[in-house]
Amino acid sequence: MCHLDNTKEQLIDALKQRELEIVEALKLKRDLYSDLANSLPTGMYRTRVFYDVSLIEDKWSSSKDSPYVIEFANDRFYEILHLDKLTFEKNPGIINDLIYEEDKADFARLNVEANLHKIPFSWEGRFLINDQIIWIHFKSIPRVLENGDIIWTGTLEDISRRKQTEQVIRHKNAQLQKLNSDKDYLMSVLAHDLKSPFNTILGFMDLLINNLRSFDIDEIEKQLILVNDSALNAFRLLEDILLWARSQSNNLQFEPKKVIFKPICDKIIETLKPNAQNKNISINYTESEQISVFADINMLNTILRNLISNAIKFTNNGGRITINAQRSDSGTTVTVSDNGVGIAPEMLPKLFDIKVVYSTKGTAQEKGTGLGLLLCKEFVNKHGGKIWVESQLKKGSEFKFTLPLNETLST
Repeated sequence: MCHLDNTKEQLIDALKQRELEIVEALKLKRDLYSDLANSLPTGMYRTRVFYDVSLIEDKWSSSKDSPYVIEFANDRFYEILHLDKLTFEKNPGIINDLIYEEDKADFARLNVEANLHKIPFSWEGRFLINDQIIWIHFKSIPRVLENGDIIWTGTLEDISRRKQTEQVIRHKNAQLQKLNSDKDYLMSVLAHDLKSPFNTILGFMDLLINNLRSFDIDEIEKQLILVNDSALNAFRLLEDILLWARSQSNNLQFEPKKVIFKPICDKIIETLKPNAQNKNISINYTESEQISVFADINMLNTILRNLISNAIKFTNNGGRITINAQRSDSGTTVTVSDNGVGIAPEMLPKLFDIKVVYSTKGTAQEKGTGLGLLLCKEFVNKHGGKIWVESQLKKGSEFKFTLPLNETLST
C-alpha cells in the first residue's frame, strides 16, 4: 500500500513537472510568435466576429455594440492606427469612429458581404487620425467555427505614401495625355495655316517672275507688299508656334520681378501705333496711381501685345482702345477694352480653348495666327493670375487679366 502511495505521488510530481514544461514551452512559442509578429512592418490582427450580428451593417459603422472582439494585434497595428492597446481591447468598435465619414458605408458593406459569403476581406479606405487623413489597407481570411462565429486573421498597412504616389502619377499622366492631345490637334490645324501663307508667297513670286517686264513699278510694289504681308504672317505664326511649344515643354525661362507697369504698356502701345494709325484708332492708357506688378517682362510684353493687337484688329476705323490698370488687395487687374465688333456669346467660352483654335480676319481683313489668346492664357496662368473676356456684339470687348502684387508666385 505504501508502495502504491509513493508511485501515485511520483506520478503526480511527474505530471506537474510535465505541465510546467508544457506551459514553459507554450510561453516560449507564444513569445516567439509575438516577437515575430512585432518585427513585421505591417500590422497583424485576429478578430472573432459573432455570427448572429455580423450581417447588420449598422454594427460596422459605429463604435457601440461591436460585432467582433479582438483576439490579437501586434505592436505595428496599434502604431498605424494610433490606438491604445487596453482601450482598443475593451472597445474594438472604436476603429469604426476613425474611418473617414465618406468611406464608412463601403467598409460596412464589404464586411457584411465577406461574413455572409465567408470570402477573404480586402478594403482600402481613409482614416481620420489626429486631423490627418491616412490611407489604410485591410486584408484578412476567414475560418468558420462550429458555433458559426468567424475568426478573421489578417494584415493592416498604411498605404498613404502609395496613394500619394498614385495621385501624382495620375496627375502627370493626365497632363501628358492633354499635352499630347493638344499638340496633335494644334499641329493638324497649324499645318494648314502655315502652308497657306507660303502658297500665297509662291503664287505672287511666280506672278512677278513671269510678268516682271510687263508690270510697271506700281504693280510690282503692290505685289511685293502682298508678298511681304504673307511672309510676315508666316513668320508670326512660326514665332507663336515656337513660343507655345517652349512654354508647354517648360523650356521657357520664367523670371518674374517687380516692375512699374506703365512704361511697359507705353512701349507696346508705341510699337503698335502704326497699325492703329492705319485705321485711325486711338489708344489710351489710364491708371489711378503708379502701379507696380511682379511679372516676367517678356511674358507681360507678349500678353499686352496680343491683347492690344487683337483690339486693333477687331475695331473699325475711327474706333478707340483703352488700357486700364487697377490695384486691389489681391493684385492688379489690367483691362484692354475696345468699341469694336464684339464677340458672339457662344464663342466666349471657346476663346481660350486649344480645341477650337481658329483665326478670324479683322475689320480690315487683317490675318492672325490664332495662337495669341492661348499664349496669353498660358502666361497669365504662369503668373498665378486669371484671364477672361466680357463682350457684346457690335458694342466691343473687354479682355481682363490679373497679376500678383508680390512674389507669391509658383515658378
